[in-house]
Amino acid sequence: MIESRRGILVDSFSSFSLPQRPKKSALVNNVQREIAKGDIGGGLVLRWKISIQKDNPKILQIDSGIVARSIGAGSGGFSRLVCLRVHPTLNLSHPTETFVSFTSIDGSEHEIWPESGVQFYRENLLPNGELVLVDKCQGPTLVNRFNVNEVCKCYILWETGTVNLELWSEDRLVSKQSPLAVSHGYGVIGIS
Repeated sequence: MIESRRGILVDSFSSFSLPQRPKKSALVNNVQREIAKGDIGGGLVLRWKISIQKDNPKILQIDSGIVARSIGAGSGGFSRLVCLRVHPTLNLSHPTETFVSFTSIDGSEHEIWPESGVQFYRENLLPNGELVLVDKCQGPTLVNRFNVNEVCKCYILWETGTVNLELWSEDRLVSKQSPLAVSHGYGVIGIS
């Protein structure tokens, strides 16, 4: 049911594809982690970490970030303006019977069906930390939980047999002291 693209869009002009196999794997504090990183230019590095807690193996945690490694002279220690876009693409077993559900920060309830096409949410309409993908035929529900303090925009894009649940950070400068990050976790729950 789930297939993730390997690229993480950094800004509207460039993207970075992760290698086939992440460079590091370590067991630290009961967490299995896969870490990948790559130079994306301008003294910036994209870091991507996937982890599964040993005490809660039902949650797949993905932490993405842009960190400054070395910023050029005359920049005041800051990079160019960047935005981190996390864009998982999920394959759907039953595209016409699947929808995305969430509660906005303002408390309004939303059900987004494939006929909706591209939907954009921000400010008070931003999902309140949780996007739920419901397949009415299959039973289990996929929940994508994220930190609303790290996300300022959410795009839901329906394509033939897939849905893309994009989480966007704010557009801002990055320094060594102020990396850009988006963390989110996937879990499967039953439909009541």
